[in-house]
Amino acid sequence: MARFPHYRRNVAELGRLLARAAMDESFRKALIDSPEETLASVGLPKETTSLMTFKVVDQRVQKNAVVLPYKLNDSKLENNDPAYAQELAKPFALN
Repeated sequence: MARFPHYRRNVAELGRLLARAAMDESFRKALIDSPEETLASVGLPKETTSLMTFKVVDQRVQKNAVVLPYKLNDSKLENNDPAYAQELAKPFALN
């Protein structure tokens, strides 16, 4: 399943997206080539997808793939982008 922040309301759509990618070769290629655009098609907002750099791993191609949680945007971290840091912190806010 998704290893990045997402809205609970998107879980069913994300599941359908992964199932479709497993069965439809052209859709899987679209997901691999442009994950942000494909995720946007199921309702993930750009505010979420722009926080990360996505890499889709196909276990049929990479048999020993290890999936880690989402990768942070290195460029924004290196530039000490305060707005980026603030967005990253939102899921962890205690309110």
